[in-house]
Amino acid sequence: MSAERRTNRMSPGEILDLGDYERRRDELRASAMRARRARRIALGPNATLTFENRETVRYQIQEMLRAERIARPEEVLHEIETYRDLLPTDFELSATLMFELPEEIERTRKLTALRGFEEHLHLNFGDAGYAPARFDRRQIGEERLSSVQFIRFALTPAQRDALRRGAALRLISDHPAYAHTAPVDAAAARAIASDLEES
Repeated sequence: MSAERRTNRMSPGEILDLGDYERRRDELRASAMRARRARRIALGPNATLTFENRETVRYQIQEMLRAERIARPEEVLHEIETYRDLLPTDFELSATLMFELPEEIERTRKLTALRGFEEHLHLNFGDAGYAPARFDRRQIGEERLSSVQFIRFALTPAQRDALRRGAALRLISDHPAYAHTAPVDAAAARAIASDLEES
């Protein structure tokens, strides 16, 4: 693979051991939450899409290691490999989509109505066209959509350039049961563009 299209990767050296992480957890959590807020897009009344970056993924790994008290090098490496698909690459954005429906009956009904949603979510780059969301097929149920989805947007060179130039972006759902459009504000677009640069 050429240097132009690098794969998503994270090394064990980027992960703190449990003791160091515990001492720095408050600081790192606050920073990761700021990064998430800067990349969060509200899509209609019940969905949010949060673009992931190196910091947010590293935080998720550290929290999992802390919760499970994982310290052996091979187990740490396994967690890194588990989460690596959440990292953006040079030409691909990564995001977590969450449907927030607190009432169980309503949640079941609406998620059932959202079957096929994986064909109906796109990023619009204006003149550079649309990037369809690619869902993890393992999370797509036959009866209903899962309320949390990990998705990716593969970008063309023109879309990547448009993002880097500050073109206006829109997140679009055209599913009949959840048709909404959300503009991506300039600050969020800049943050997302910077994640492509660092991947």
